[in-house]
Amino acid sequence: MYNTGRRYNTDTFYNQVFLPWHPIPWYDRLGFAVPVVVNAHMEPVFLLQDAYDIILHQTLGSEDRLEFKLPLKPGMEKLETGVLLDLSGSIYRTIVLANKEENTGARHLHIEAWASWYDLLKMPEIPAREWENTTAAEVLNYLIFGTGWQAGSVTFTPHRPFVFRGGCNRLDALRELERIFQVELGFQTRNRLVAIREARGEDRHVFFLRGKNLRRAQEEKNIIEVVTRVYPRGRGGLTIETVNNGIPYLEVASGYTPPPSAVLIAEEFADPNQLKEYAQAFLDAVSQPRVSYECGIVDLAVLPGFEEEQVKLGDVVTVYDEDSGININTRVVRMKYFVEEPWRSDIELAVVRKDLAATLNQVRRSVTLFETADNLGRKDIEHLSVFNLLLNSRAESSTAYWINDGWMVDSTQGHSGRASFRAEGVFGVSKTLTQTVHPSWRDSYVLSLRAALTNVQLGPSGRAGVEITIHYEDNTSETQFVSLVLR
Repeated sequence: MYNTGRRYNTDTFYNQVFLPWHPIPWYDRLGFAVPVVVNAHMEPVFLLQDAYDIILHQTLGSEDRLEFKLPLKPGMEKLETGVLLDLSGSIYRTIVLANKEENTGARHLHIEAWASWYDLLKMPEIPAREWENTTAAEVLNYLIFGTGWQAGSVTFTPHRPFVFRGGCNRLDALRELERIFQVELGFQTRNRLVAIREARGEDRHVFFLRGKNLRRAQEEKNIIEVVTRVYPRGRGGLTIETVNNGIPYLEVASGYTPPPSAVLIAEEFADPNQLKEYAQAFLDAVSQPRVSYECGIVDLAVLPGFEEEQVKLGDVVTVYDEDSGININTRVVRMKYFVEEPWRSDIELAVVRKDLAATLNQVRRSVTLFETADNLGRKDIEHLSVFNLLLNSRAESSTAYWINDGWMVDSTQGHSGRASFRAEGVFGVSKTLTQTVHPSWRDSYVLSLRAALTNVQLGPSGRAGVEITIHYEDNTSETQFVSLVLR
């Protein structure tokens, strides 16, 4: 057996870990942890006590990679590609083993291991499937079926209509799920669980301060990704002209002539209003200079009494540095963690910088994995505009912009969002939800809504439906009522 210190017996026999095995508390934390080879049942096989230069590279939503070195000596030939490693409770698979020579002539093994969720890249293909109105959790369960992974906790369940076309690897499909549902997936590699959570991170209330745990801090601004005019393209070349006063693009004012522009391909949208909403969110994100903060930190969590200072990828932290004028509270989006020397670690906050080619490729790429179910004809779609005109139509901002008399917000279910409006009928009581909109220049409109009614019993003069009052330029008006109950 091995002891609980940093030094271990060097003989191969004494490196064997016999069951029952209990992880020592030292390795519950990442700092100073040592990789342990485990079998398919996550049972320890042997400890790589000679590992050095252990570095963990993590980027939010795209990377979780471990690299380290081992001296060449008898017994190392048993370490092969595909072996599972446990580092502080996270499971990695060895992908690259390189026999390298140093400047001194000494040789070592350089090992690169990827988080076990990368295995989803090579899982067998699954059939295409269509959902008329589903949650991210239901899509997740379908995409990981038969992979050995299971769905974990779910903290956010919006509803979306989707068609999965198939023909792609599971991991790419899961990344599309994140993008379209605007959620994040959390992979628990030891238990092979995939959790769904809101893309906002957890505030650890950890402060990085100069003189405490902040070695250096620097700020960078760039306009590599800045675009101030976006031409959205939906399914079949669908544009937003019909819902954007005849203009095919969205734009924010800029000092550039001509303005930096890009075509945004989003073939999953067959509704011009949803396409415009998605494009507006994209434009809001890319129309400002990118600001990133790179910080050198000291991980105090390795010290007794400072366990609460532990920071993980995606967490929200506060950095205050009077020297550089940085005072921010935002997410950790990238980490380079030196396991043996936690005081050398680096984190990047807020924004991950990409080169221009990668950015424009992402903007123009055609989304082929998911698409919004096309339940309306093209002619009707071209005239559909109610969701573009109504503010807070999905109750995501409570009852803002509505005149509310007796309605409430149900945050547990929605059709194209996370919430909806709900009213419980009472005999002799009128409950209304009213908003005034201002259409522009078209002669005709198609209005659309989705409603669910249960146990409706109308009184003698009762009614349940939608009342529309149209005001014309000649100061006349007319009112139409669409009943949602068949008598």
